[in-house]
Amino acid sequence: MCSERRPGLWLVALCAAGLCACAPVPYQARPIDAEASARAFGERSESAPGLAQFAAGAGYAGSWPPAQWRLEELSLAAIYFSTEVRVARGQAAVARAELNTAAQRPPFGVQPLVEHHSNGLEPSQPWSVGVALELPWVTTGRREARAERASMLDEAAQLDVAQAVWRARAWVRDSLIDLLDARRRLAALEARLAARAQMRALVMRRVELGAMSSRDLGQEDLALGEVESGVAFERARVQEAQSRLAQALGLPQDTAQRIAVADEPFAPADAVTEPSRARALALRNRLDVRRRLLEFGAADAEVKLAVASQYPELSLSPGYLWDQGDNVWSLAANIVLPTGSRAQALVREAQARRELAARVFEAQQVAVIGETGQAFTRAQSARAVSEAAARQAELARAQFARVEKLFAAGGADRMDLTAARLSALAAQDREREAGIARLRAIAALEDALQRPILGALGPLPPVADSEGGR
Repeated sequence: MCSERRPGLWLVALCAAGLCACAPVPYQARPIDAEASARAFGERSESAPGLAQFAAGAGYAGSWPPAQWRLEELSLAAIYFSTEVRVARGQAAVARAELNTAAQRPPFGVQPLVEHHSNGLEPSQPWSVGVALELPWVTTGRREARAERASMLDEAAQLDVAQAVWRARAWVRDSLIDLLDARRRLAALEARLAARAQMRALVMRRVELGAMSSRDLGQEDLALGEVESGVAFERARVQEAQSRLAQALGLPQDTAQRIAVADEPFAPADAVTEPSRARALALRNRLDVRRRLLEFGAADAEVKLAVASQYPELSLSPGYLWDQGDNVWSLAANIVLPTGSRAQALVREAQARRELAARVFEAQQVAVIGETGQAFTRAQSARAVSEAAARQAELARAQFARVEKLFAAGGADRMDLTAARLSALAAQDREREAGIARLRAIAALEDALQRPILGALGPLPPVADSEGGR
C-alpha cells in the first residue's frame, strides 16, 4: 500500500520544493523617528563629509568647504540637501521596481487535490491525493506592451529627478540674486547716507551764516530721513534674503549665516544672441517637453496592450491524481474569450488617451517656444538697459572727477563736490538696479532654456537617502 502511494507523494514533494526554490523576502520594519529626523536637520552642516564627497563626484576641483561660495557651490549644497530631489529619487526607484516587475512572467498557480471516497471499492483506502498546476500563457505582444509602458514611465521618473535638481538650483539662484540686490542696495544707501549727512552739515553751516534759509535745511532733513528709512528697510531685506537662501539650501538659519557668499557669485553670462538658437536649445533641453514625449510613448504602449487584449487569454492546467492506487494524469485548458464590443471599446479609449497625450505634447512645445521667445526678448532688452545705465554711471563718475579737480584747485566749494558725489551715487544706483534686472532676465532665460548661463551645472552623482538628510 505504501508503494502505491509513493508516486503521488513524490510529486507533491517536488511541487513544494519548486515553490520554495526562491526564498521569500522577509518583512523588515522601517519605522520613522520624527524626533531623530528633526534633530538630523539641525545637525546639517556645509562641511558635512557626504556633501564634500558629493561635490567631488560632481567634478568640483576645489577644497571643501570653499572660502567663498558662488552659485556653483551653493547649487551643489542645495541639491545635496534638497528634500524634493530625495522624493523624486524615491519615485524613480518605485518606477524602476515597477519596470522590473513588468519584465517578470506571470506567476503559476498550484491547486492541491484531496478527495475522500465514502463508498470506495477499497474502504481501507478512501483517499485520493493529487495536485494541479495553472500555467498562464501570455502572448508576446501583451508582455512587450507592458514592458514598453513601464520603460517609458521609468524614463519619465528619471526626468523628474533632473527636474527637481533644476528647481533646486533655480531656487538658490533666485535667492542669491535677491541677497545680492539687498546687499548692494544697502551699500549704496549707506554711501548716500554719508553724503547726505555731509550735505546737511554744509547747509546747516550756511543757514547759520545766513547764506541759506531754514527751508533749505528742512528739505535736507527730509532727504536725510528718507535715506535713513531706506537703510533700515534694506537691512531688514538683507536678513530676509539670507533666510530665503538658507531655506533654498536646506540648511538651518544659523548654519547658513556662516557661509561667506562671494561679492560676485555669478560666472560671466554665456550670451545667447540668436532667437532661433534659443528656441532650438529650449526644445532640446527642456525636461517637461521630453517628459510629455515619454508620456505619449506610454500611451502608445497602452494602445498596443489594448489591441493585444482583444485576443483570448489561455492558461494550461496539467494535473496528477493518485486515486485508489491508480495514477491519473490530466490536462485542462482555460480560455477567456474577451467580449468583442468591450475589447473594441478599450482600444478606442486607449487611442483617445494617446491622441490626448499627443495634443498635450504639442501644446507643451508651443508653450515652450512662446516662453523662450519672451525670455529672450526680455534678456536682450535688459542687456540694452544695463549697458545704457553703465554709460550714464561712467559719465557721472567722470563729472565727479572733474568737480574734484576744481575743488582741489579752488574752483568749486565743498557743497558743489558733495552734490556731484550724490549725483554720481544716484547714477551708480540706477546702474545697480539695471544690473540686477539683467540678472533676473538671464535667470528667466535659463529657466526657459533649462541650460546654465550664470554658472556651471555638470552631471551629478547619486545621493543615498541616508546621506541627504544630514
